[in-house]
Amino acid sequence: MNHWPNVRNKPAFLRRMMDVFAGGRLTLEGDLSRCFFPENAVVERCDAGGKGLDSAVLRLEPSTLDAIFKGVMAAGLRRAVVHVRIESGGILQVGAYDNFHSECVVTGPGVSKALLDELLSAGMLWNYREADVELQLQSDPVVPPDGPPHTAS
Repeated sequence: MNHWPNVRNKPAFLRRMMDVFAGGRLTLEGDLSRCFFPENAVVERCDAGGKGLDSAVLRLEPSTLDAIFKGVMAAGLRRAVVHVRIESGGILQVGAYDNFHSECVVTGPGVSKALLDELLSAGMLWNYREADVELQLQSDPVVPPDGPPHTAS
């Protein structure tokens, strides 16, 4: 089941989702010039679709979560970081777009109603509702650093 959460505390919500999906991948878009990530974080920077936004893709390793979160907060979620995606197992689990706009945050099947209720009780959400449309939550394919996979001729 997918949901539309109305996020109240953006930093706390993001950190909790990073913890839940440790081992997954975090994608950030925006002005990331003030973001500093740990040396052992896997970072790919590029101009996101020619929009003038930086893009960084980071593996959410348990050992780097604190440093990654600190780097994101150095840039800021209010203005600098425009779009946030967390993927796990090839599925988009959290999409927060347009600076976490109340109508632009969606959670995937890995975010249960019980977890959303926990976040609501903790003051991280104003509210949430079930997604009333079928969402395409398959993550975008990413070409591995060593190039596309080879196929037999």
